[in-house]
Amino acid sequence: MRRRRRVISASGKLDSTLKMRFRTEIFKERISLESGEKQQLLESEGDTFKNPKKESRFCCSIMTPILVWIAIFGVLSTTLLRSAIPIYLNVADEKFLEIKKCPACFGVQLCPAFLTGDIVPETWSRYKATQLLNQRNVYFATFHDKHVVLKKLAHNSRLEQLDRHILEQSVGLLRSPIEQLSVSTAVRPYTHQNVWLDRVKDLEGNDSTLVHRLRTFDPTSHDLRSNALEGSANLFRGSEMFICPSQRKLNYIENEFVKNNVGLYRLTCLYNLMTLLLLNSEPLIFQSFPANKGWPFPVYYGACGRVIVEEYVGPNLAQWLPDASLNERINAALQMLTIADQFTNGTAGFRLYVTDLSLYNIAVGLDGILKIVDGENIVVVDLEKIENDRPNNFDVPYASDNAGCEHLPSDPHCVSYSEQDMCNRLYNDHNYFAVCQELFSSLDSFGLMNGLPDYILERFPLILKYQSDCYSSSTPGTREKAAKNLISIYGEILSTI
Repeated sequence: MRRRRRVISASGKLDSTLKMRFRTEIFKERISLESGEKQQLLESEGDTFKNPKKESRFCCSIMTPILVWIAIFGVLSTTLLRSAIPIYLNVADEKFLEIKKCPACFGVQLCPAFLTGDIVPETWSRYKATQLLNQRNVYFATFHDKHVVLKKLAHNSRLEQLDRHILEQSVGLLRSPIEQLSVSTAVRPYTHQNVWLDRVKDLEGNDSTLVHRLRTFDPTSHDLRSNALEGSANLFRGSEMFICPSQRKLNYIENEFVKNNVGLYRLTCLYNLMTLLLLNSEPLIFQSFPANKGWPFPVYYGACGRVIVEEYVGPNLAQWLPDASLNERINAALQMLTIADQFTNGTAGFRLYVTDLSLYNIAVGLDGILKIVDGENIVVVDLEKIENDRPNNFDVPYASDNAGCEHLPSDPHCVSYSEQDMCNRLYNDHNYFAVCQELFSSLDSFGLMNGLPDYILERFPLILKYQSDCYSSSTPGTREKAAKNLISIYGEILSTI
């Protein structure tokens, strides 16, 4: 900051200066100036007027050292504050990555990229203060000139709850006080009690190789060998991957995870896998159903410690829709219905159900392609298990009725689902309902219920009926049929615009 200092000029002519002095009320005596005399006499209430030139030099001699010391103190203070309280976020910092908690972490394949500076925060994520305000623990960065998203997969309180659960469940296994345990140590016995040896086929097709595998388990069940209180374990439910448990499903997820962590000891992979199963299954979904195989998810790059790195897709639908044209909105609706169809058809005998579909969880890329960027709330169902177990009404189609949301009229986005009917039915139209609820509810966010031009309504007179059936029909099979008809109609509209 610039400081303006006032200096009194020493001039040979003092008439103007003295006239200024005369105007003050404290001067009561006359000034006597004799020609040729250099001394000026001033009497004012017994005081003698001093030479302004000498006074100026005296003030400057005092003020200069003070200003110098102030400047030095300011520089030193700024330096110390910057070193004590960093302004910029260091994503290579161990406290940010939490590498010391490994193998109770998400992986280590991207640690070299973090530690060598290949991953650089951008926009507001560059600043350290974002950690105080960023409850979702989501940051934006660049990685090899690509825009990426860094996620810690949970709020800090949830991460603390995860650590506490692992420690409490491992106390009895390690026979040590919980205060002396670290989560990096505790995750090993916690995982080992759910590991078994399985024979897998070699290249010649022989069952000759033994590998460690995770067995299905319930994280809410209490381990009797633990010293933890009965109620503490029951507070921790785990991720959505524990819904509709199946050993075949777990084997599939495990194989894809190990394949993406080449070179890592298999047991270490299982420790990482266990951590993600307990906390958030999003990385498992994105690796098991990858973008390069046509699934509508971001590219998953890897993890370091308790931070994962994913592709940044673009703005979410809530941000994108207000400025979207009719053509763009119809294209987005077509893609969402196609996603519902893809999830319902599934792959390898597995079906995916998205349980928290919203405009904020779907992003739009520069190419107009939609991707689901929040994979935490996706349930994977093993259809082969349903066929083998044959539970009651397993082959009876189920139509979503949104039961329970009638008590929440103030929340038009409310979507309910039945885990039991997801796990025990070969057919469930939940995906079509979840998509059509966003497309065709009374909110009409896409402008397709009340904003279609007349020429489209005249050419496709049943379009409004199909849109209504997709959202509100309670007859099994009607919702899927309406969705497929809309996919055909929207595709034809786009081809002629």
